[in-house]
Amino acid sequence: MAFLDHNGESEFPMSKDKVFEAMKKAIPTINGLKIESADRLQGRFVVKAGVSLHSWGENIPIQLSEISENRTKVQITSSPKTGIMFGGAFDMGKNRKNIENILSSTSRILSSESETNTSAIKQINTIQPTNNYPTSQNLNFMENNNSNSSAWYEKTWLVVILCILFFPVGLYALWKNSSISKGWKIGVTVIISLIVIANLGDKDKTSTPTETVVQTEQANDTEIETVATVEKDKADIEKESIIEKLKAKANRDWPNDFTTQEFWVNEQIDAYEYMLTIENNSIKAKAQQDWPLDFTTQKFWYNEQIEARERMK
Repeated sequence: MAFLDHNGESEFPMSKDKVFEAMKKAIPTINGLKIESADRLQGRFVVKAGVSLHSWGENIPIQLSEISENRTKVQITSSPKTGIMFGGAFDMGKNRKNIENILSSTSRILSSESETNTSAIKQINTIQPTNNYPTSQNLNFMENNNSNSSAWYEKTWLVVILCILFFPVGLYALWKNSSISKGWKIGVTVIISLIVIANLGDKDKTSTPTETVVQTEQANDTEIETVATVEKDKADIEKESIIEKLKAKANRDWPNDFTTQEFWVNEQIDAYEYMLTIENNSIKAKAQQDWPLDFTTQKFWYNEQIEARERMK
C-alpha cells in the first residue's frame, strides 16, 4: 500500500539535537497528533494521528539525519492506518497536511528560539552557507538572479535613459527592475507624473475651453492607465515569484511525484488568489505571518476564525 503514503523531506540549518528538541515541542501543539515514541540517539519519532473528518488516523514515522555539524535533514512519511479497503485511498490531503504541519511548526519554534541570539540570526539570514547545501531562500534568490540578470530592464543605465526620453517604457522598465529600491520607483513615478501634468497645463494656456476639457480628460485617463499598469505589473511579478517558490517546494517535497506536485501547487495558487480578495485585517495578517508560503492553511485558518467570531457574537 505504499502508493497511499505521503513523503516529505526538509533541511534545517541547525544541529540534530536542536531540531529534535524543537520537534518534540512542536508535535504536541498540532491538533490531533501525539508522539508515540521518541529516540534521541537514533533521531527517530513515531507519531500517531487520531480520527478526523478526513480519515481514520495515520501513522507518521519521522527520521532525523545529521548532514553536517549544523545541518539536519528531516524525512517524514504519513500513511493511513486503515489502508485502501477502509477509505485510506481518499485521505483528502490529510497525509500531506500532517507533514506540512509538523515541518512548519518545527520551523516556527526553531525561529523563535533563534531570536535570542542576534548574531546567529544575521548569519542565517544574510551570509551565504559555506557548505554544499544552500537554503531554499538562497536557492530561489539565485534562480531569480540567473533568470533576470540578462533582461533589458535590469540595466539601470538603460532604465534612466528611457525614463528621460520615453517615459511610458521607462516607467515599465523601472518597476520591473529588481535592483532599484521601491522608494526610488515611487519617487520617479511621481516626478514624471508631475512633469506630464505641468506640460499639459502649459498647453492649456493656448487652448480653447473645449480643447482644455478634452486635454484634461486625456491627461487623467493617461495617468490612471499608467498607475493601473504599474500596479498590475507589480501584482503579476509578485504572483510569478510566489509560483516559482511553490514549484520549488513541491519539487523538494515530492521529487518524483509530479501529480502530487501539480495538485499541491494548483491548490496553493487558488488559495493565494482567494486571500487576495480579502480586505486586510488583523486575522488575515496573522494567517500570513504564521504560514507565509502555505496559502491553503491561511485560507482554512482564516475562514475558521471568521466563522468562530460570528458564533461568539
